[in-house]
Amino acid sequence: MTEEFIAKEIKDIILVENFKRYFETLEDSSQEPFKNKSWRSGQLLFNSLDNSNRKHLQEFVKMIMIETVSDILSFVDGTATFKNQQHPFQLMCNGKKVSGSLQEYLLMDLEDNGFHR
Repeated sequence: MTEEFIAKEIKDIILVENFKRYFETLEDSSQEPFKNKSWRSGQLLFNSLDNSNRKHLQEFVKMIMIETVSDILSFVDGTATFKNQQHPFQLMCNGKKVSGSLQEYLLMDLEDNGFHR
């Protein structure tokens, strides 16, 4: 398993699939109110927007998702550390280090291929 493969899977599964699931759920649920407080707040916001502003909201959520995953990968890669952390993190798979460039591969894939599978 390569870093490039892992980064692509992170993009496809964590970013793209979850993004689609969130907004498909909001679009399909305009009639039935959510019981979960956070989902209900999102539903109320989404339903209050016209199509143009829904697109703006989607772009903003994409940005937040990408930046959050990218920031997490910077710690997994060891390029960022927490205060008082003596050694950087390393991600291992079958005894082989598979971190160091995950953030870079993710951002390159997004730049080259966009936010879709």
